Amino acid sequence: MRKFSEPGRNFLSKVWKEYEPIRVDGIVVAAECKHCARNICAERKHGTSSLRKHLKRCRERKKVLRVSGQLSASIVSADGVAMGLWTFNQALARRELMRMIVLHELAFSLVEYDGFRRFVSSLNPSFKMICRKTVKEDCMKAFKEEKRILQRMFQNSKSKISLTTDLWTSNQTVGYICITAHFIDEEWKQQKRIVKFAAMETPHTGAAMFKIIVNFIREWNIEDNLFAVTLDNASNNGAMMKLLKAHLLLKKMLPGGGKLFHQRCAAHVINLICQAGLNFLGTVINMIRETVKYIRSSPSRKEKFQEIVEQHGVSCGRTQSPDVPTRWNSTYMMIDIAKEYRRVFDSLAIQDKQYTFKPSFEHWENAEYVCRLLKVFYEATNVISGTKYPTANLYFHEMWKVKPTLEQQHYEDDSEMGTTVKYMKRKFRRYWKMTWLSLCIPVILDPQFKLKYIEFRFGLEFGNEAAAMIAKIKNVFQGLFNEYLQLNDNGSDPMSQGGDDDMVVSGEDPMVDWDQHVTLTARSTNLDSTELDSFLSKVPIRRSDQFNILAWWQTNSGEYPTLSRMAAAILAAPASAVASESAFSTGKRVLSDFRSRMTATTLEALVCLQDWIRANTNTQRSFASVHDIIMDLQDIED
Repeated sequence: MRKFSEPGRNFLSKVWKEYEPIRVDGIVVAAECKHCARNICAERKHGTSSLRKHLKRCRERKKVLRVSGQLSASIVSADGVAMGLWTFNQALARRELMRMIVLHELAFSLVEYDGFRRFVSSLNPSFKMICRKTVKEDCMKAFKEEKRILQRMFQNSKSKISLTTDLWTSNQTVGYICITAHFIDEEWKQQKRIVKFAAMETPHTGAAMFKIIVNFIREWNIEDNLFAVTLDNASNNGAMMKLLKAHLLLKKMLPGGGKLFHQRCAAHVINLICQAGLNFLGTVINMIRETVKYIRSSPSRKEKFQEIVEQHGVSCGRTQSPDVPTRWNSTYMMIDIAKEYRRVFDSLAIQDKQYTFKPSFEHWENAEYVCRLLKVFYEATNVISGTKYPTANLYFHEMWKVKPTLEQQHYEDDSEMGTTVKYMKRKFRRYWKMTWLSLCIPVILDPQFKLKYIEFRFGLEFGNEAAAMIAKIKNVFQGLFNEYLQLNDNGSDPMSQGGDDDMVVSGEDPMVDWDQHVTLTARSTNLDSTELDSFLSKVPIRRSDQFNILAWWQTNSGEYPTLSRMAAAILAAPASAVASESAFSTGKRVLSDFRSRMTATTLEALVCLQDWIRANTNTQRSFASVHDIIMDLQDIED
């Protein structure tokens, strides 16, 4: 029996199972019937007799009992055991209705459809159907409640939070910014939550973005709990990050002096590089697109194509399909599959004079060359844009695969292909120069590699320059470790915790700050030698594709308390600002016509609440990004 926490009152009567208490100043003065919502006097001096009498007369309860009796008599489990008694709860049913509408992007007006009302009534005639306005109110109420829960969780969390941002535009040119928080929870699981979807003033400058993000950080009270922000290389993002970094550094709220605060989105850079390769293949891409359209334009052409496929014995196991021009991965896949049907296209051109889109030998050679490059980028993007596992520690390895693949490409400098490859190399080198340091830090926290791997790779690749690069990495990592070392379990300044007995000095002593510094330095040196040195000196564990880095740190957090807190912060920062479903997209994020008509307040509530429901229940759909959430919704407000 649940208790309602009124001093001296136990609420042991079974009658309370069918009522919700109504309090005034913490004292229960009435009870609301769960069946008919009628309020009955329930002051302590009156006992429960009036509550019992009402239950005997309540018509809605009688309906429930009748249905419940039928259910309990007819429903059994798979092994033939009768199920327990079912009790109807109007409030719970309303919450489930709200959840269904938000989760599956259904219109608020669904509750006013005659067919839906009849269907619900056939399931349970006791349910009191509500109107669209009430459904919307329930959604907004749930959003506010879940938001408060998430805010408290962030404020009480010992782990740092990293953010990603994404920009959207409505068909009325209204701009929106989507902010997603990434963190490692208390069970050492990777988590992400959409926490803001707000309209932006025009123009979408860095200052405008800075204003929204600062207001969000203050509203959620996480200024001192931020670790990094991952975003693409747009100029307004760069301007915003300069303002935000300066703002937080001024308040001394960024770990490591903010050296790891600005993370560049890997997927964005890869998109730019891959677009260069695809632009070079513009002619052959158009030929393949037209070929696919031609073959699929009629049943007879499909049959003819299949007949030629069988004649040549082609069995690649993949069907030729058209691409989506704004998603480069689909274009890459279309070309890659088309190569398998090269002989079929040649034969089709001979047998069908209307088919005039056959790529030439040179076209195919160029396609073969570019596809070898794109394959590496395709695989890297799939890895670094995951959301169910940390990507920070995988980032370096995927970029290291890309680096030699590009560097080893040689083509005649004066050819069009040579110009394209040079452009791709230049883009990657510029990106590597900006990000190599932030790529290396998470690798040190991977027990499969540690600092030894960085020293090994850099020694082979950079020769005499490696020593200076390694020294810089060590300096940043050591500085960050020292900062975490000075944090106790609740994240407060250890100076406020007192010190050794010999630290007791007069409050007027001008050297007290020096004494504190010496004590903390000695303490840091001792802990450093026993924790950081211990971790780095041990031989890296054997690599495994099934290795779970978060599980390893959870298991070893007792041995490495400071490093484990660092790991939770560093590993939470994503390598990509967008999920895998959007990582290959080169198009703008544009709201649908339906979404563009929705108020900003309602839009934010529904986008965030749906994301939170999915996260809390592990509900999976064929899409997971905010792009798909919005583009696939029906008109909810109509």
